[in-house]
Amino acid sequence: MRMMIVLNRDGGTIRGMDSQEFGNHVAQTLGANTLGQDPTDYVVKLAAGSEICEVLDQATSEKNIDGIIAGGGDGTISAAAAACFRAGKVLGVLPLGTMNLFARSLGLPLDPYEAVEALQQAEPRDLDIATANGRAFIHQYSVGLHERLISLRSHLDTSTRLRKMTATLNALGKVILAPPRLSVETSLEGETRRTIVSAVSVSNNLFGDSPVPFAPVLDGGVLGLYRARAYSSATVLRMTLDVARGALLDNPYVQVESAQQLVLKFPTRHRRAKAAIDGEIVDLESEIEFICHAGGLRVLTPSQPDPAKIG
Repeated sequence: MRMMIVLNRDGGTIRGMDSQEFGNHVAQTLGANTLGQDPTDYVVKLAAGSEICEVLDQATSEKNIDGIIAGGGDGTISAAAAACFRAGKVLGVLPLGTMNLFARSLGLPLDPYEAVEALQQAEPRDLDIATANGRAFIHQYSVGLHERLISLRSHLDTSTRLRKMTATLNALGKVILAPPRLSVETSLEGETRRTIVSAVSVSNNLFGDSPVPFAPVLDGGVLGLYRARAYSSATVLRMTLDVARGALLDNPYVQVESAQQLVLKFPTRHRRAKAAIDGEIVDLESEIEFICHAGGLRVLTPSQPDPAKIG
């Protein structure tokens, strides 16, 4: 395969590295260790965060490119997955962000150089990807608590890993003190229910019980539906602590279901209401159809992930 290596040079981890040198290392390592190929089969492209989507779309539109090896945070990986899904290309992942949720799901080491080594032995697998009104996502679509936290954090300094963590805690404190309330109508498996919640999220496969919310299985062929009825500061704080200790599913205020397809409606939403899709803030539509595209994304996946290196 001829792959293009696209690195977001504004990613959290790569800021402290020589991005060009790292890109060349990836090309040399993968090219020299792949039977029947040479380093020239791996083209390196560096991009600023503001131009990463355009670069990814251009790369996947090239007929002589079989796939993308994307390096960056979860936003970059999500954009790369969406571009590869639309173009029918192969996706490879290099974790260069803060949380690296999709890399965790794939079982990749979180150290960038160890991840390159893991990609040497990786094989393409058909994994699931979800869409919200046709827009692809690999992690989750959320409204309420999670979206509010991301929106508040976006106004704070997140230029370094430490500052991003501090900003997250700052935003979390504000969300806990003033939890949102919203009306949502859920339709799945022929049943429609209307409830008042503080948060609703739809995930690409079900999250595990880790304190870091990611799906340990990416070929289950389902969406996860999470609704939280935590209206007071005390109940939101309890839910936050349960998330931190990997016990979200034990929280009495959280309801979890799964389906291959579902619809969310927000009949009383404010016209400026927002949602978060894989960490990006977007306008909240009054009705969103979610579909799990089972096996719709071809991804380079290590055959035997090392749990000790995944984190």
